[in-house]
Parts: sequence; C-alpha cells; structure tokens
Amino acid sequence: MSETAHAEPIQLITGTYYSRALSRDQYYRYLLPRQPVSQPCHLPVIVMLHGYGSNCEEWVSHTRIAAQLARYELLTIFPQGDNGWYTNSYDGSTRYEDDITECLIPEVIRNLPVATDARSWAIGGMSMGGYGAVKLAIKYPELFGAAFSHAGAFERMMQGDNHPVFGDPDNDFEFRRRESPVWLVEQLMCRFPIVRPSLFLDCGLSDPLLEVNRRFSSHLSFLGYHHTYAEAPGHHTWPYWNRAFRNVLPAIAKTIGAPEIGVL
Repeated sequence: MSETAHAEPIQLITGTYYSRALSRDQYYRYLLPRQPVSQPCHLPVIVMLHGYGSNCEEWVSHTRIAAQLARYELLTIFPQGDNGWYTNSYDGSTRYEDDITECLIPEVIRNLPVATDARSWAIGGMSMGGYGAVKLAIKYPELFGAAFSHAGAFERMMQGDNHPVFGDPDNDFEFRRRESPVWLVEQLMCRFPIVRPSLFLDCGLSDPLLEVNRRFSSHLSFLGYHHTYAEAPGHHTWPYWNRAFRNVLPAIAKTIGAPEIGVL
C-alpha cells in the first residue's frame, strides 16, 4: 500500500508492510524516478538508514537528497529503524536487523521494479545509520554490493555502559563483539575478495566520531580491505551529511550500475 507525496522529477512514496521481526506494521519511504528509464523493471537500489533519534522522513526533509537522486536511474528506500541500531538486540526483545534483511528487502523485491542482484544494491547512512549500513553489508554480502557511511558510530557497542540493544559490557561481551564491524570485517576477509562489498567512509573534521572513523579505516587498511575514506570540514550535522552524500553519490551510482537519467 502506498501513496505519492512529491513533485517532479522524482516521486516520494510511502509504503507499508507487516514486519514479522517486529510483530507490527512498518512504514517506509522511497524515491522513484518519474522520468522514463532505460530498464524500468530492474532499477538499482540504495537503502538509506537514519541516525539515532531520527526517522525515515528526515533524509528527505533535512537535505537535498531528492534533487541529487533525481539525476540517476535508481530507487532509494528509507526504512524506519527507530533507535534499534539496525540490530537484533542482545535479549531478543527487538529485531531491527531481521526487519531489514528478512522483511523489508523481500517486500521491496516483491512489489517494486528493482534489480535482485546484490551488485545492484547499496546501503548507507549517517551516525547510527552509518554503523548499520556497514555492519549489514559486511554481515550480508549476498544482499549488498556496496555500503557507505557518513560519521559512522562504529564503536558504540564497545562502550562501557549497559545498553538496551547491546546489553551489559561484561555479561554480553561476546554478543557485542559479534555486532562490531571490526570483528565482522575480519570474518569477511576469510572469504573470497569477489564477495566483499565496496566500502565508502567519510567523516567531518569537527565531528566527535572522527577518531572512531579513522580507527576503523586504519583497521580496514591493516587487513588489506580496499575501501575509500575521506575527511572534510564539517560537524555531526545535516549540512555535512548533505554534502557528504552529494560527494559520494556518483561513486555509489557507478558501483551499483545506476546510469544518469537520459544518458546512454
């Protein structure tokens, strides 16, 4: 079920589905090109995750992402992740990871004109969403060919507080380690290079998560995981994330095979 709520040249649509993972109806937003595209039934996909305290509306309302995406033949999905860290919680009380991978993605493939090959799917986000994007891509490389993160909160699960998603730092240490991108990427390095998603990371120079992002990029380099990392002036704010997405979008579109509209 969906309704159109945006003007030319791109449609902003609300979709709903029943999430077995969360035992409730979920809604999401997606941007769909209005203009004719060369392969209308096989659009590449970007999944855009929001940050902590945000929602699936804010990427569109707080940035110029719709105008930036209108240039490309692709479909962009904005899931509703609440404050669930796109993770199945330590005690099983919430399953936001399964909501994305087992409920939303199959719903999109069944009902929207999208490609099904993982090489045509990218996932990205900022802060909590940056963590979620990278974590889901390296945990499920059969679903995503690329991931990008703006100021990803890659070390939240390793902080020393009792957390509603990641649990107790001592009693739930093994769970926390398994949800860490640092550990997950080490496991992925044991597989063939062809299955590793392309990773694009960036962070603002005045962002409190700058050192976190530098450490994660350094860890990838140490492991020999080819990736792109960039820094630019900016804070942990929407103006920086808007610029960062604009800068990375051409590379993401190229990676997932999304041509510019009207360009053969």
